[in-house]
Amino acid sequence: MNPDELIQRYMLRTLSESEVIELESQLANDANLRKQFAIAAATDAGLRDLAIQNSMEPPVVVGSTTNRNIWLIGWCAMAASLLLAIVLTTGTNEPKPIAILSTSENAAWESVLPTTVGSHLVAGEMKLMTGIATVEFGSGAKMTFEAPAQFELVDAMRVRMVDGAAVIDVPESAHGFVVETPGGYAVDHGTQFAVSVKESTQTSDFEVLQGEISVHHPASGEEVRLFDEEFASLSNDVLSTHPGLSSEQEYDQSNAAGPRLFRIGTEGRADYVIRNNRRGKWIHPEMLMVKRADSRKWDMRAFFSMNISGVDLNSVSTARLRLNQVPSGKGFASRLPKLNTFAIYGVTNPSKEVLRDEPTWEDAPDITDGILLGKFDVPRSQQTGTFGIQSGVLLEFLRSDADGKVTFVLIRESGLIEGTDRGLVHAFANDAHPEVSGPLLEFTLD
Repeated sequence: MNPDELIQRYMLRTLSESEVIELESQLANDANLRKQFAIAAATDAGLRDLAIQNSMEPPVVVGSTTNRNIWLIGWCAMAASLLLAIVLTTGTNEPKPIAILSTSENAAWESVLPTTVGSHLVAGEMKLMTGIATVEFGSGAKMTFEAPAQFELVDAMRVRMVDGAAVIDVPESAHGFVVETPGGYAVDHGTQFAVSVKESTQTSDFEVLQGEISVHHPASGEEVRLFDEEFASLSNDVLSTHPGLSSEQEYDQSNAAGPRLFRIGTEGRADYVIRNNRRGKWIHPEMLMVKRADSRKWDMRAFFSMNISGVDLNSVSTARLRLNQVPSGKGFASRLPKLNTFAIYGVTNPSKEVLRDEPTWEDAPDITDGILLGKFDVPRSQQTGTFGIQSGVLLEFLRSDADGKVTFVLIRESGLIEGTDRGLVHAFANDAHPEVSGPLLEFTLD
């Protein structure tokens, strides 16, 4: 008789004495059949228990137990043990984490993997829809992805870029880290480098920011070594190298035929002051705080400088000053208007363009030392986001600069709607902020 039928009829208690002997024989000689019998027995027992629990009636005892039935009941016990062992064994084979999501800036995801900061990540695909996020691999390598980006975490020493851009920092512990892209892959030899992949054209670009990588093109067998500021392009058909980009430019993610974007930061030349000239624990170097209070003694204003001497402003079509808002943790938003207005001034007084260490309210750059460049609004309910100004006035101010160094002042024009000094302090990231970039000037070149 078919063994499947024998097992099924045994569970139904309809086997004859001779059929029980036949089933015994087959079980004794077939390990796979024993496993099948074990699973069937455990399943049957579970269903019977469930039926008993649902009916709240005692189970019915069927017939007398023969010696051979006792022997098969022993097989059932073994079946339950085997099934438990299978479950436990499967549990120990769960995927192990290979990375951690260490930072997330205004990020939105499409991913079956966890996307909260600090989450342990196993191998799998992730898609960053907006924002910036950093993944730290178990090997020590760090990749900062810029949306939109799609990638696959392969293991602690390998990632596959499907689309988008990323900057990779590789310490000595992760030498040999591999970034796969359409058409080939790059192997790190101790460096910081950038990669940009265009899924639509199946092309990828590599730039070494510092150190050395090798780029491989399996279709042709070619390999090139890239060093500081060297650049290479890769497709299914060809591997090519190009001159390095200017150190003033960020990695170009745009279409090569379209406008190019690059950014300049403050390089630490930023600070803020309080009208009562408190410093020490009152000044947070990772933030630029601004406030307007009725009593005025806790008023705050921020200022920052940038070196634009390396920018050909004649080739710039637009300029934008960008700020990233971060929570200050100080004061109550409910004491502010629903919409709060901020203003940015460009300093035209040469004596106030040089920032001093630990400046006072009186000697720091002020709005009276310059001209209004633009304003922006922030809802009181919002404490994170990207804001800034983009205008012809800003570009003209930059073009009128004589020494290649420009200084800006940031204030909040909106005061309180009630109370005195307990209103929210607004904050924007400084260069020392652990998750978000400080003030940036963004230039678009034709």
